[in-house]
Amino acid sequence: MCGIAGYMGSGDVITTILSLLIELQHRGQESAGIVVATRGGEIHRVVGKGLVVEALNNEKISQLRSVDEIVGGIGHVRYSTSGGYLDSQAQPILVGDENFKMAVAFNGTIANFFSMAKLLGIVDADGDAKVLATFLFRLAKEFGNDVVEALKVLPHYVVGGYSIVVLTSEPRIVVARDPHGFRPLAVLHTGSDFYVASETAALDIVTGHLWRWREVLPGEIISYDGSSLEFTKSPISTPISPCVFEYVYFSRPDSVFNGVSIYVARVRMGEELAKAAPAMGDVVVPVPDSGRAAAIGFSRASGLPLEEGIVVNKYVGRGFIAPPRSREIISRLKYGFIKSVVSGRRVVLIDDSIVRGTTMRSIVRRLREAGASEVHVRVASPPFRYPCFMGIDVASREQLLAWRAMGLDEIARALNADSVGYNTIEGLRKAVGIPLICHACFTGLYPFKGLDADALEKMFIR
Repeated sequence: MCGIAGYMGSGDVITTILSLLIELQHRGQESAGIVVATRGGEIHRVVGKGLVVEALNNEKISQLRSVDEIVGGIGHVRYSTSGGYLDSQAQPILVGDENFKMAVAFNGTIANFFSMAKLLGIVDADGDAKVLATFLFRLAKEFGNDVVEALKVLPHYVVGGYSIVVLTSEPRIVVARDPHGFRPLAVLHTGSDFYVASETAALDIVTGHLWRWREVLPGEIISYDGSSLEFTKSPISTPISPCVFEYVYFSRPDSVFNGVSIYVARVRMGEELAKAAPAMGDVVVPVPDSGRAAAIGFSRASGLPLEEGIVVNKYVGRGFIAPPRSREIISRLKYGFIKSVVSGRRVVLIDDSIVRGTTMRSIVRRLREAGASEVHVRVASPPFRYPCFMGIDVASREQLLAWRAMGLDEIARALNADSVGYNTIEGLRKAVGIPLICHACFTGLYPFKGLDADALEKMFIR
């Protein structure tokens, strides 16, 4: 999971992209970058580690502002799913030759990037971002520097998922989603201004044009050169299967994905959870912030009162998308507990998901220290048992609590909870409300013909 953004128009290009990236900060906290293009075809890039305000500090932004006649740019916030936490994988990636240059930023994961690297003759591939950018550039060169034609055939070579934005030296911005439509992407065109963002909420907030965006369709390619907007589609057809984890956790609650409100879907998940896994308790307490909407739904359906028993430190960041060595520290520092809400009470603790179990184990322990008489964990999604190869940093089943544990009782013991209950796949489908979703992380049923978890793991892990 990452966040991508772009803008071409008559406004302040750098400020607009910075603003979009800040609104997408929840999608990646490891690095950030911006690439801009000038009217004369020059491309300039700055990247850095950390949050947007750290990675793109005043010195780096001043470098960009010294460039004349900037007409467009793209940006990226990174959450690594391959290549570890290497500086070399900070995006956008700049590729090209003396005749044609382009910058590439994408959200997703390319599971077969090692085999793609082999086709390119790259010996030491250290992540999928550089490989994808180089591969797309080579394809574009074959089509006479035409990125649109390259994106049409890219799905022939890729196993995985991507939403992508490309800035060329023409200059031009091109955006696309893979034919499965795993990851979100939306655009807004207001006459002479063209905006791109991973999530609709970023476009609403930054542009002020509420709900005037349109989502990029699965397999769709949109190109803008500052005057004309062109729409086309990859001829490669696959079943549409957007990632259900966008609804469960990744996306902001004020975003829309495939026409479905993220907030509404999460409230419905809580309602379905109350039916699938009821709990005897005195109070419903959400894990903030991602469990709050589901807790509202659970409270409504169960009749149990909802109270804020946990306070989140918003300056710590999202634990799930933090580097592995930081997750335990973050789970300890991130949450405070309101003793008057939980002391002497049976707490029904609601969260969106349990992946590795690090955060939940810490929260249950501290609820007990705050005086909770019982802690019943309820999870708005099914057990997370399989790795994702389309944009989540879980490349091995051994990392997953529900894979290691043999059943609900064992999971409850691992978390030191009195009980654990999960939503069902059917409940999740009903909550999201669209016919097809990718739920491979829960079921192991991947939307790639002939490929199961074993085959994908071998492909992804060298």
